[in-house]
Amino acid sequence: MPAAPLIIAGAAVVGAGAAVVGTAKSISAQNKAAAAQKKQFAYERQAQRNASVRERRDAIRAARLTGGALVQAGENQGASESSAAMGGLGSIQTQLNSNLSFLDTQTSLANRGTEQSVIARSQQSKAQNWGAVSSLGMQVFGVAAGKL
Repeated sequence: MPAAPLIIAGAAVVGAGAAVVGTAKSISAQNKAAAAQKKQFAYERQAQRNASVRERRDAIRAARLTGGALVQAGENQGASESSAAMGGLGSIQTQLNSNLSFLDTQTSLANRGTEQSVIARSQQSKAQNWGAVSSLGMQVFGVAAGKL
């Protein structure tokens, strides 16, 4: 038997084997990258939560300071029970509630955005994996078709 067909067949087997190993390593690396991105997003989400908690605390503190200053001014003027003083305190509380609601909405939207980003990256990784599998199949088909 001539050596050329054996060399070609051997090269085809080595090529197919390299394609299989390459595809498996590619899939493994993409899965590790996806896991690392999930951790990254978890850390970013925690940082967002921490910032939100601080903003909430600052808003509550500012409202309490403003309310305290209003009560003190009312006491100093002898008008602490007046409708103006009570209305001012009510307004401060309403503004605080509005600010806290806004912060809650922003936190919720940021969390949803992060979750969608994780899903998108995961789907992108899956698409790349299937692309690698498809490429491997086409290479094997090409080698097999060449032998026919």
